[in-house]
Amino acid sequence: MKISDFEQDARPEIEMVTTVASLAQSVSVWTTLRATIVKDLQIAVRYLPNLIGNFVQLGVRVLFFLLLSSVVSIDGEATVGRDLTQQDLFIFFQGALLLFVFITTSLWTPINAVNRDLYNGTLEYLYSNPISRYAYYAGTVMAEAIVGLVVFLPLYFILAFASETSWQNMLMVLVVSLTVLVALIAMGILISLLGLLWRQVNSLAEVLNISFELLAGAYFPVTAFPEIIQYVAYILPYTWGYDLIRYYSFGGDWQTLLPVEYEWAIVIGYAIFYTGLSIFLLGKVEARAKQKGLHLI
Repeated sequence: MKISDFEQDARPEIEMVTTVASLAQSVSVWTTLRATIVKDLQIAVRYLPNLIGNFVQLGVRVLFFLLLSSVVSIDGEATVGRDLTQQDLFIFFQGALLLFVFITTSLWTPINAVNRDLYNGTLEYLYSNPISRYAYYAGTVMAEAIVGLVVFLPLYFILAFASETSWQNMLMVLVVSLTVLVALIAMGILISLLGLLWRQVNSLAEVLNISFELLAGAYFPVTAFPEIIQYVAYILPYTWGYDLIRYYSFGGDWQTLLPVEYEWAIVIGYAIFYTGLSIFLLGKVEARAKQKGLHLI
């Protein structure tokens, strides 16, 4: 056999080793994030009925709040500095609905991703590859948030038209929404970790979602609640997000729970805290899976 023939026969093995080695290389966070966003956007476009159903659900909420604002009023002079009737009440509800778009996205998307991967049998594949699982879950939320902009932007412009406030205040409403979104992404990942450990946690997530929505003041000012419930509301990032959005929506004519700068510090602090906690606990779950076996997740 000639040396050239030997080299030719060995080349496939060399190429195979190179290919296998390349598969073992760690994938960057940004690559994982981008690939996940693209994948989930493709899925959203492919299943249009589900997407349309989500839009219709939010549309029904808008009509419900519009109807509710025309038949009820809230005596808020002693609690928020103004009575809420008709247009003011609609602005009050619209601010909650604006943030509700991101709340639904950030809390439900990670757990839905876990359930989908469990159903499709792709979860073990994800956890056995050198990718950032946090980037994967964050990417699913970001993709859903991009889709949610189709609903968020009309609601945002409706709020701007109804409130008649300055563009600077409306810009701050947008900044508040995005800051709260960061904190809620981390909370959603925390809930998804329960899905990894306990499989079926949708009922728990639903209870938390409804409870957080009610306690945080989506429908009534937090200051109107009994004192013990107010203390529970204070630990939720939703509460401060709702309060800041209403402060800017009413052009500053809104009595906040705390001074505005304190509320901003709380919202940013929650975003940092929940993000750090979710990264830490995700690492613990991965370590447990490696020790006990991937079949546990």
